[in-house]
Amino acid sequence: MTLDDLGNLGELIAAVATVLTLIYLAIQIRTSNRLARAEASRLPNSDLNALNATFGTNPLYISGMRKILLEATREGLEPDERSVVDHYLLSLTNIQEQLVREIREGILDQDALDFGGAALFRSQYYRTSWPLYCGYLSKKFVEEFEVQYELDSTSDVVV
Repeated sequence: MTLDDLGNLGELIAAVATVLTLIYLAIQIRTSNRLARAEASRLPNSDLNALNATFGTNPLYISGMRKILLEATREGLEPDERSVVDHYLLSLTNIQEQLVREIREGILDQDALDFGGAALFRSQYYRTSWPLYCGYLSKKFVEEFEVQYELDSTSDVVV
């Protein structure tokens, strides 16, 4: 075997090693992407669980939410109940805004919007409170959210 033959063999081995390395890296990146997407999918539920754990023991939250589930508007809650419930619902809306952002960026699929708190966005209380929450959210999200849930940010609100 000549020196040229050895050089050619070395180049062949290097080429095969390079291809194998690229295949290995592609597999690693794919696995990493799957893990990142799984984590992104878990986070909203974790955030919602933390939110529920924080508010769930507050008597004002409990009584306010009972009234909301019975279709109360803002006027149907005491001022202290409204304050606690508004903080909860704004936090819930912030989770939704984050989901929408991650869907736009291709991190999550559209079905990520079907999470536990979405039913509250259709409640009478939420509809009558929506204009208060808009100032804490991005304009683009507000516009999309209003269409999705048939909300109106221009109506008057009882504070």
